[in-house]
Amino acid sequence: MFHTHVLAASGTVVDFDRASFLMDKDLLQHSIDAMRDEQTHAPRWDANYGAQWVWDYYCERHRERHGEPFSPNVTPGWDCPSSPPAESQSQVKKPCAR
Repeated sequence: MFHTHVLAASGTVVDFDRASFLMDKDLLQHSIDAMRDEQTHAPRWDANYGAQWVWDYYCERHRERHGEPFSPNVTPGWDCPSSPPAESQSQVKKPCAR
């Protein structure tokens, strides 16, 4: 895969590889193929072909197909553990920082 990070719509940086486990595999492959097709047949001078291009394209297609946004794109901290229950507040852990 890409082994890189992308900028999500939420303004957070997302590890593409971690998020790819949640992606629709057919839609992800379609996104990669669309990038390669555009890059080969009709490249745009302002396009940066790579993980960010695939991410943006995938997120648009995900919304079209599933009728809702791709969660890692719009939910900051989607891959961080949840807060501890109220009774264990004495053992408060630091927030997930990636």
